[in-house]
Amino acid sequence: MERAYKRICFHGRGIVARWLDRVFFAVLGGICLYLQRRNLLLSGMLFIGILIMSLLWEYKRWTKYKRDLWKKTVKALKQENWLRQEAARIRQEGGEVLYPVPDAEALLGHCLRSGEGTSFHCFGEAKRELITLAERYGCMVSFLPWQEGAEPSREQVNERLQRDVPKGDRKVWSALLHLPGNRYLLTGCVLLLLSMVLRHALYWRLLGSLCLAIGAIRRAFCVTPE
Repeated sequence: MERAYKRICFHGRGIVARWLDRVFFAVLGGICLYLQRRNLLLSGMLFIGILIMSLLWEYKRWTKYKRDLWKKTVKALKQENWLRQEAARIRQEGGEVLYPVPDAEALLGHCLRSGEGTSFHCFGEAKRELITLAERYGCMVSFLPWQEGAEPSREQVNERLQRDVPKGDRKVWSALLHLPGNRYLLTGCVLLLLSMVLRHALYWRLLGSLCLAIGAIRRAFCVTPE
């Protein structure tokens, strides 16, 4: 389950794709510094630094995504708990629940089938045109604002997350192509611009062309993750 949600968090990239990105940009940074300073030690330190920074950034991003996903799921379950309670109360009082909110044609059908005097209840923001339409046929529509019910248990939240886990393509090579090549295209353009003012222009142009090629390939074969 965690792997599937991580794919969403990182725009479809699996663990192999993420590690390839980290290593590629760390090596690229090390090579760029070496072309300027010709110092292997500094280049190695930059390689390690970029790698660590990318790991910390992805950890922070995943932590925030996981926290926000948990809060969103808890809120949805609270609303469902409240919705069930309200629906039971409305039925006991002789009303009818319309969920989700119908359009004008569907509401007209409900009014004709149920007859005059029927009280319909919807959830969400009130729509004046539906209220007027129901009154025209002798019915009544009321809108209840969304509220939250009982706090769900941790097991219920985990069960909902497990049930909603996306079913995507797990093939490694397909996952490598899921990410659009924006960062590669941008890096390639920057390197080509730098080749105009820095020494060893040929090497800078080769690195820039490599980044542009990778970005173009990823763009061409980009697949939106499910």
